[in-house]
Formats: sequence, C-alpha cells, structure tokens
Amino acid sequence: MQRNDPFRFEIYSTFAQFHLTLAMQLNPSNDSFLLKKVKDKDKVAFDELFRLYYSQLSRFSYNIVRDKSIAEEIVQEFFISLWEQTPMVTDSVKSYFFRSIYNRSLNYLEKVKTRTRNEETFATEQDQHTESEPADEEQELHKRVSQAVDELPDKCKEIFMLCKYQEMSYSEVSELLNISPKTVENQMGIALKKLRERLLPFWIKK
Repeated sequence: MQRNDPFRFEIYSTFAQFHLTLAMQLNPSNDSFLLKKVKDKDKVAFDELFRLYYSQLSRFSYNIVRDKSIAEEIVQEFFISLWEQTPMVTDSVKSYFFRSIYNRSLNYLEKVKTRTRNEETFATEQDQHTESEPADEEQELHKRVSQAVDELPDKCKEIFMLCKYQEMSYSEVSELLNISPKTVENQMGIALKKLRERLLPFWIKK
C-alpha cells in the first residue's frame, strides 16, 4: 500500500534534518554553513538558525526596546527578511544577527521618539496660551546630560549608550561591535571624562 503524502513528507523532513546535522558536524563554521543553505531556500537550515538564535535575539532586543511583544516582532521580521533576501555575510554570522537586531531595535525607538515628539509639539501648540512652568533642576540636568551625550564622537556615543542605557557589559558590547573589550573600556573612559567636563559648570552653579 502506498503511503500518504504527510507520511512521505515526515520521512523527507527526518532525512533532511539528519543530513543537515551530519553536514554541520563536518563543517568548521556551522552558522555560515546554515546561512548558505538558507540562501538556497533550505527550510531545515532556516528552522535550525531560528531555533539557535530566536530566544537570544529576542532577549537582546528586549534590553533595548523594553517591550517583549515588540522585541519578538522585531526578531520575527528579521527572520522573514533573512528568508526572503539572504545576505552574503563575510564575518561572524552571530555578530551580523546581533548588529541587525540592534539596528532594527534602535530604528523602532527612533520612530517612537519621532511620534512622541510630534505629539508633544501638537499638545504644546494647543496649550500655547497657557504659561509654561520653568524647568526644575532634575529636568535641567537631564537636558544637559542628553546634550553632552549627543556631543560625543559617534563611536564613543554608541558605546556609552550601549553600556549605560542598555546595561550591556563591556564583553557584550565588544562582541556586538566586533572590537576588543579594551577598546570599549577606553571609549567609556573618554565618554565619562567629556561628560564630567561638560557638566562641571552645572554642578558648580548648584
């Protein structure tokens, strides 16, 4: 008796998974191997990359956007994009994945920031007949810190924001940006020195 289609598909999937596992064991760079298979539209390889990285990337995105459902959506959209248009990755696949999620998470925050800014502008225009209260010391300090951070060199600012705002360790930042932990430490020292110099007049004034 001829087996039905679901059974044949199950046999094929099991065989494909076995073949993929064996090939990965013989391949020195499993992630790169899997990504090349995904480029050839290998569903088993795609499922394996998804299994390996989905939870890690979701946690990483959550540390940035602070919203579990948004973080999961960002990662899901990344994997959809990966399947539809698989890139050629010449360096570490893991680093590429984390950099992509980092950029996508920041893009989301930028969109939220822009939307919030537009809403605040609209509210201000509606209430411009009322007299605004002067900013208190905490608001003034927050404003000065934001300005000081914005004035940091680009790479220095990126490292500072990852360490301080996203609470990432030096080793995590070094892996994400593909730089040494010592470089991260040096850039953080530069950032803190510049911030102290920038904020010193405010503290003296108080």
